Amino acid sequence: MKKILHLTLFLAIVSALAGGALAWANNMTAPVIQANKEREEKQILLEMYPDAHVDDFQIVDYTSDDPDVQKIYAYGENYIFNMQVKGYKDGTNFLVAINKDDLTITKFQAISNGDTKGIGSKITEPAFAESVTGKDAGGELDTISGATVTSTPVVEGIHKAADIVAQLD
Repeated sequence: MKKILHLTLFLAIVSALAGGALAWANNMTAPVIQANKEREEKQILLEMYPDAHVDDFQIVDYTSDDPDVQKIYAYGENYIFNMQVKGYKDGTNFLVAINKDDLTITKFQAISNGDTKGIGSKITEPAFAESVTGKDAGGELDTISGATVTSTPVVEGIHKAADIVAQLD
């Protein structure tokens, strides 16, 4: 009985120390990870708009209860949405720029996709971006054949962004 108590106490102490170490490591790395994500996002914005300067993208003060909307930027005549939508597995993170005046999609750039390679990952290929660019963000947009579990949430995310643009202006 005494041995069981000692082992239980030992396990509790080791667990507490391990949990504390993980919490400390998370606390130390979370700001670095966030800064890296923001740097990557700004780099992609500059790739989308090569003539822009990083300070040209102004964060829009908009609170959404929709978890898909991560951030909104204003740039010229466009609102640029950082969206994170759920898909088959890990979902898709993308940027979509929508013209304020006519609600057309001016740019689309996938940041990451955690869905099935070769099928769901087609959302990251230039063909999808080309298929939606210039179209009405609130209108009918084509999904990718065989990858509807990935592309349908992306299209729905674009529609949500269009609804928000209509509210902002």
